[in-house]
Amino acid sequence: MIRRVTVHPDVLEAAHERFGEERSARGGPSEYDFVSGPLAAAVFAFREFDALSYDVVPTVRAYTVVDTFFGVVDFVAVLADDDVVEIVGFSDDPDYWTALGGLDS
Repeated sequence: MIRRVTVHPDVLEAAHERFGEERSARGGPSEYDFVSGPLAAAVFAFREFDALSYDVVPTVRAYTVVDTFFGVVDFVAVLADDDVVEIVGFSDDPDYWTALGGLDS
């Protein structure tokens, strides 16, 4: 079943605070990059909510996006009602590429 996916305003606010409106002077990602990249991929994935596995609570699912710009970004979504899934949170590691010996932002 394909479900409609919404994004909780707190997720967008957290993305704005975490990434800012513009790329950093060193080329670090912006809020726009996040919304149009990993978040868009998560929205697409959560449309198939029932196909994603869960640990304990069947109305809560997680999805991990591996992005060449952001590294690993974990998203959490809940089944808000029978037809709507809401993305309620995300986490990322700003030092992901540094930890792997690559470039940092």
